[in-house]
Amino acid sequence: MSILAVKTPPSLKAVTGPVLARSLMASVPEYQPRMDAGLNGRRIHFMGAGGIGVSALMELCAARGAIVSGCDCSSGGQVATLRAKGIKIETGHCASHIANCDELVYTAAVNQTHPEVAEALRAGKTVSPRMHMLGRIARGTRGVCVTGAHGKTTTTWLIANMLITAQRDPSVLVGGVVQKLGGNVRVGKGREFVAEVDESDNRLHEVVPTIPVLTNIDNDHLDNYGTVDAIEVATERFVGSLDARDPLSVLIGCGDDVRVRRVLSNASRASRRPVLAYGFATSNDVCAIHLRSEGLGWRFDVLGPFGYWKDVELPMPGQHNVLNALAAICVGWHLGLEQDVIRKSFSEIERVARRFEIKGTVRGIRVIDDYGHHPTEIAATLDAARASTTGRLAVIFQPHRFSRTSQLMDQFADCFHAAQKVILMPIYAASEKPIPGVDHYALARAVLSHGQIDVEVVGSRADAITAAVAWAKSGDTIMTQGAGDITRAGDELVSRL
Repeated sequence: MSILAVKTPPSLKAVTGPVLARSLMASVPEYQPRMDAGLNGRRIHFMGAGGIGVSALMELCAARGAIVSGCDCSSGGQVATLRAKGIKIETGHCASHIANCDELVYTAAVNQTHPEVAEALRAGKTVSPRMHMLGRIARGTRGVCVTGAHGKTTTTWLIANMLITAQRDPSVLVGGVVQKLGGNVRVGKGREFVAEVDESDNRLHEVVPTIPVLTNIDNDHLDNYGTVDAIEVATERFVGSLDARDPLSVLIGCGDDVRVRRVLSNASRASRRPVLAYGFATSNDVCAIHLRSEGLGWRFDVLGPFGYWKDVELPMPGQHNVLNALAAICVGWHLGLEQDVIRKSFSEIERVARRFEIKGTVRGIRVIDDYGHHPTEIAATLDAARASTTGRLAVIFQPHRFSRTSQLMDQFADCFHAAQKVILMPIYAASEKPIPGVDHYALARAVLSHGQIDVEVVGSRADAITAAVAWAKSGDTIMTQGAGDITRAGDELVSRL
């Protein structure tokens, strides 16, 4: 067990906005969800139906009375789940798919020259980005909208599970599969809509939150933004656009992140809404102190405007998940949830699929699968894995996108130090064209130049599994890491072992 002690803070600064908002709660009119959101009876066709975000939008639209259909280039992802629910999904793309629809919803992976998009425009149909549709669904709800470079999915699920435990019956859209939801979406009748809002395609402005939650700002998706400064500007626009008509609207974010602090300050001045900042620093409104690691989880104390909470239990590894839990505490307390309810929701939480998901232990060798594909995420998950293993640690990493690998090469080179062995698979293109000189061999050279001793380059997922099996012995941990088809490697590795 390790303990991180933080000095007892000076008296906490007043957080008069949220306190005032809580006192007004009794006078807030009971919200009646506008379930159609302008969608009732509307025929909507979705491209990329197998994607985790698009499939959830389809289910939410169907619940609000829309007649939905979709297509995808394959039958993978969430396609089988949608078909099992009676939703028509075509395999492949064709202009004829939109003949009987009123509206086409597309993703960032396609442009206006795509046959289906071009035909919809020619026929005068409404053509909407997926984020625009999310914004429409959020209208008329108390939108608790989570964004940031890292931790969005886990934070969204922590908040959603907390509100479910409190019997607030929220609607939920989370960017990963959760067993409790039977997928990644929940249709509720309560006021709150807890939604993960993806910043990747630079369309945050399509969604107007009531309670924006900002986990962090980092240099990802530079192919769409250009610079991290541009990401900060877009995030401030999103956070500052909150629906201030709801007396419970508030700005929530990680105050340990200098860019987040700046965004919260600027957005608060513009919107005249209060801020709840959380983090490990005691200058935050809500902070975690006295962290104690216990196996694959944490116990910690919390200081905030609500007083002192001792021994909060969180069965999730990694200090980054303590920050995610603090975000949920801010939301829960602000919405009037009791401490016991928040604690209970944490202690019983299940992890989202592919978020430090333990696939199994065979012959004493533990296999963990994780979605993290940015250097910051990789370093955090490897640190968590290293802290919880008695033996050595290996990682099978599949880089995601040529552009990300090129732009963040130096950071990738320096994020694997917690592992004793690094196995690098070819880059997963994710529809991108190759960039000359950018491949997993170049990444291997960079990793070696930063002091990593054991780096192995392989040609396929099967080769990576073979290499890992040959290396591992009882007590070791193998992590499969990335956002591409490496998701299959964990189960395959357990089978091989």
